[in-house]
Amino acid sequence: MPINRRQFLSLTSVALTSTLLSCAVWSNKTAGILAPLAAAKATVDSKKSFAKAVKNAKPGDTIVIANGRYHDWSVELDCQGTAKQPVTIRPQSAGGVLFTEASHISITGSYVTVIGLHFDKCNMKQNLLEFKRSSHCHINNCLFENSGHAGGAKAAVGISPGAQNNHITDCQFSNIGARCVNLTMNDDIYQHGIPTGNVIRHNHFKDIPAFGENGRETVKIGTKQPKYGNVVVGAIVEENVFDRCNGEAEIISNKCAGNTYRRNIFNQCDGELVMRGGENCIVEGNQFFGGKGGIRLCGKGHVVKDNLIVNSKNTGIRLYYGITKEQGGHYQAATQCLIANNTIVNAEKVGILIGVGRGNDHGKKGIQNVAPEANRIINNIVTGTKGDLCKVDHAPDNLIAGNLYFAQAKAKVSFPGDDPMFADPLFRDAKKGDYRLSKASPALKSKPAKGAANAH
Repeated sequence: MPINRRQFLSLTSVALTSTLLSCAVWSNKTAGILAPLAAAKATVDSKKSFAKAVKNAKPGDTIVIANGRYHDWSVELDCQGTAKQPVTIRPQSAGGVLFTEASHISITGSYVTVIGLHFDKCNMKQNLLEFKRSSHCHINNCLFENSGHAGGAKAAVGISPGAQNNHITDCQFSNIGARCVNLTMNDDIYQHGIPTGNVIRHNHFKDIPAFGENGRETVKIGTKQPKYGNVVVGAIVEENVFDRCNGEAEIISNKCAGNTYRRNIFNQCDGELVMRGGENCIVEGNQFFGGKGGIRLCGKGHVVKDNLIVNSKNTGIRLYYGITKEQGGHYQAATQCLIANNTIVNAEKVGILIGVGRGNDHGKKGIQNVAPEANRIINNIVTGTKGDLCKVDHAPDNLIAGNLYFAQAKAKVSFPGDDPMFADPLFRDAKKGDYRLSKASPALKSKPAKGAANAH
């Protein structure tokens, strides 16, 4: 199926509003989904009673934590539920249970659901909640706020080697001075297995404070790209909202293979969605509004399509120079990636930049002197009033074709590529955030770009 301009993304301000509204007041949402207390098999109010209830839990049981403020709890949930009868851990009432200080809950069982817990002012010397070799477990409607640790190595929710098919859904993360979600790869995968099939869906990340250059990714999937970058993890990060997530330059950081990042919204974030390396990931249908950047690519075989990037303070989409083409270097050149059907509006510096970091010297790690190559940049719409809509820095071996450019005021197009179109794309109502193409748009009348065949 060829990619054609008729398949440009259909995004509106309505989509943004509806997603933000879906992250409604946390306690109200939680109240609506908590099961009646009649289903409880045990009510606990101490670490000792909690541990006893966990030990005795059977499929279908519900363990209720009595309302109260608890600190320094460290509990392992090694319960064994089933798909139809999970073991559920929940508060007595919505918002009624607060964990603080050095609290840590580790999920090691299967089919365990943790719902409605609140973590506040925790020191995060350990992960607050952690999937540790668990399978088919669920963290739902939990609130993590005002917590952090100077070391930065831990996260509000950790995903460890061996943890498979777990879900983090409908949670809220606010003012976390550390990573919010961290999927870790290390040599434990050889003993416990690769953490595959985990899902991060429909969560709200907001007001993550600035820290510095490294170690505060809001979501990090993978570790040590040179060693584990080609390991297929198959994580899904979708339909989340990131508001003012400013922890560091990488709001989402990918360092492994086969992951999907789709339909997320980034609003006023001082960072980018970054393929730090890895292979064959999908970045699709995400929306960026007014942040420092959009999408940054290292690695091989990624598909970046149908994304909307509006008012970036830097670039829209940029492809990195590498120290190597293959996995193994500190930076891996972007190779064999497809960048198609994206819409970039008013990036301050460059809309699409092919070749970033040329000549950067990383000391013992090497120099970035390998150009991105064999990438296809096709059928994108790039508009702007300043900067360069498409720029290439000594990276000639890439296909750039069939893109539509609308350069206004001081904007220019230094490298339009093959078969370009220069025209107003005629969005339906850009002033109101509707970047769908009107019926009169010239983009809808064009033919597929050269090289688009067999691009999916």
